[in-house]
Amino acid sequence: MLDLQGLIQPTEGSIWRVVETQEIAATRAITRSSSEQSRLEELLEQSKPPVPADCQGLSYLLSTPFRYPPLDYGSRFGSTLERGIFYGAKELNTALAETAVYLWLFQSALHELGPMAAINDHRTALLIPLASNRSIDFSAAELAQHHEAISSPGDWSYSQRLGSSMRELAVQCFWYPSARLQGGVNAGVISPQAFAAKEPSEQQHWQLKLSPESCWFGRHRSGHEFYRKDFLQGNRLLHPMA
Repeated sequence: MLDLQGLIQPTEGSIWRVVETQEIAATRAITRSSSEQSRLEELLEQSKPPVPADCQGLSYLLSTPFRYPPLDYGSRFGSTLERGIFYGAKELNTALAETAVYLWLFQSALHELGPMAAINDHRTALLIPLASNRSIDFSAAELAQHHEAISSPGDWSYSQRLGSSMRELAVQCFWYPSARLQGGVNAGVISPQAFAAKEPSEQQHWQLKLSPESCWFGRHRSGHEFYRKDFLQGNRLLHPMA
């Protein structure tokens, strides 16, 4: 296991996070007026876990991962007993590639694809500024011998131990090599104190077209396209729960 204490350093930059587009609140479709919609949203808000004290004042786009219990299987750097982590990527292309892979994993978990065989949807890419004096850069070249274990697409045991150690050392955020896109760099925020602003500095809306073989994101005159075959290992998409 790495000695993390000596790796803690300041960092400053921005990360991209891709989320489902919510331009029109779902509550509007089932209410008859703005007052009814507001009341319904108040009731829904009351049913959710309280916003943690260190997330007060943050946009829900930033606070959500810290507000809810961890997933049943944890995450790359978080166990099932630890608070959620805000994940993103240094590069937009990396964030979109990670999104494509998880959409394919979703498809592969279905017994029958049915209407999910071809998905036409939208996603929003958020740009979030970070600044922290307690960060670790696992993507650094001097840690190259550890990259395979840190970013294994099918095994989170090593990275989850690193995550627990970072919490003990009060590390606020970290960078690490993407498990999906060679050369890409992902990021994780353990403490909301690492956010340099209370809301995203930019939001981009992207069209999404997904099939079992490819995933395309388009916006204005630019686009990113990924092919499932390029992410396969041993003819399958690796994931600890797959």
